[in-house]
Amino acid sequence: MNISDSLKLFNFFFNRYSDDTRLNKNGQIRFYNFWDTQLPHEMWFTRFIQHHKLNSNYSAKINFYSVLGPAETLKYRRKGLNIFFSGENMHDERFDEYRLACEKKPFDLSIGFDGDNFGSNIRFPLWILYLFEPESTYEDIKVKVGRLSKKSADNRVRFCSLVASHDWNGIRTEIMDSLQSIDIVSSGGKFRQNTNELYTTYNDNKHEFLKQFKFNICPENSNAEGYITEKIFQSIEAGCIPVYWGANNRPEPEILNQDAIFCWNQGKDNTNLLNVINDLTMDENKYIDFASQQRFLPHAAEVIWSYFETLEQKMRYLTTQ
Repeated sequence: MNISDSLKLFNFFFNRYSDDTRLNKNGQIRFYNFWDTQLPHEMWFTRFIQHHKLNSNYSAKINFYSVLGPAETLKYRRKGLNIFFSGENMHDERFDEYRLACEKKPFDLSIGFDGDNFGSNIRFPLWILYLFEPESTYEDIKVKVGRLSKKSADNRVRFCSLVASHDWNGIRTEIMDSLQSIDIVSSGGKFRQNTNELYTTYNDNKHEFLKQFKFNICPENSNAEGYITEKIFQSIEAGCIPVYWGANNRPEPEILNQDAIFCWNQGKDNTNLLNVINDLTMDENKYIDFASQQRFLPHAAEVIWSYFETLEQKMRYLTTQ
């Protein structure tokens, strides 16, 4: 090992130790390359583990890794259980280095949106962390799904919203420009912002901002079968009709009513879709009829609960070996 490699390794372990001290001091459950807005005891996975007492007979560390930091972090393993989680599309070229690190040295458990790569892997998409508390029971999920499935369509006086920070693949620009031919699209985020009320009126509360609008543009950052983030669920939770792109235009087909979602075909002729949206905008009764559809399928709660059960069973197995 030459001097340059030695310095690189020293800097890596020094930074890793610094992160450990800052975010993970004295904790059994530790997080690396995760969100830095939460402390370890506040994390969704910590609460899930503690609620199910998955660490009650497990004395070693439980280390979680993600992609919100250097890919180099994924190349090293700590003592104890090592778990990888990402809500991102790991097949996207932006995450090549992270994916290769996972494939070269698989984790004890890998959690993501697809559930068929990186060795020991289960499907647990990011949107679950946004929509449900980690302590949720089946009844909790059933009640919330029922409440979200049929939202009031009344008193929606504004046309369409968009909240985004970027548009690296051009899909948001394409949809926004097309819908602007019908009426004003209010963009409250950093990308093409034309209103600041998300921050000045709603204190950066996306849910309260979206509640004013009939439609919401909510595409993914990239397209892959099964890759669905929180965006479409935030749209539904706010009572908007989603204008969606991603997941090969089949967002959670076992959970969501596809007839209650408008899917945009990137780079293709969307004239028919635009005509339907225009008709709903011009005719309040048609809009209410469409917006009043059940958003979730009848067995949605069972499917969602199965994700909770699978995660618990897999982690219980790993912590009792």
